[in-house]
Amino acid sequence: MNEAEFTKALSALDTFQIETPSWGFADTGTRFGKFLQDAAAIDIGDKLADAGQVHRFTGCCPSVAIHVLWDFKPGQAPTEVAKLASKHGVTLGAVNPNVFQDQQYKFGSVCNRDRGARSDALKHLLDSVELAKQLQSKLISLWFADGSNYPGQANIRWRKQAMIAALREMHEHMSEDQTMLVEYKPFEPAFYHTDLADWGMA
Repeated sequence: MNEAEFTKALSALDTFQIETPSWGFADTGTRFGKFLQDAAAIDIGDKLADAGQVHRFTGCCPSVAIHVLWDFKPGQAPTEVAKLASKHGVTLGAVNPNVFQDQQYKFGSVCNRDRGARSDALKHLLDSVELAKQLQSKLISLWFADGSNYPGQANIRWRKQAMIAALREMHEHMSEDQTMLVEYKPFEPAFYHTDLADWGMA
């Protein structure tokens, strides 16, 4: 690496930013269990206070990704959370919907054969888009647990079309300056196939 390249790399590091996830400040764990820890954040106020402290220490974590079901109380104005973030010196970043923890999503959310489950999942996604607009968030980050655990359990082609239809409708409700982020998983969480796997939607 020559001097010019080294200077360019240092400059890039000076402007590099990391968005911390709100749930990273709470008790951590996996889908198999939660590991309790002293002084873990209890609510969104604690999470944003911790995020603000991290940003003060590092200078490179100015925004916090938020989770719709875990960070907003029913009936709470999203702007209240935004003001709380500002109080702690950070901003709200990507909005993360949740279409995986409810019992009705045992066999999938937007790829579920049950019309009611699919409808509820889509409504939550569209509500999350509107919440993001209220927060002036340009990013909506999606993670799906949809898939099957053994051969013959599900019609993979039908499920792929259901996923495409749901994402297309969600995209139509987004504003021009919003971006849909999708977290791909090659194999997990389903043991046989994951509806939105690492090869994408093509």
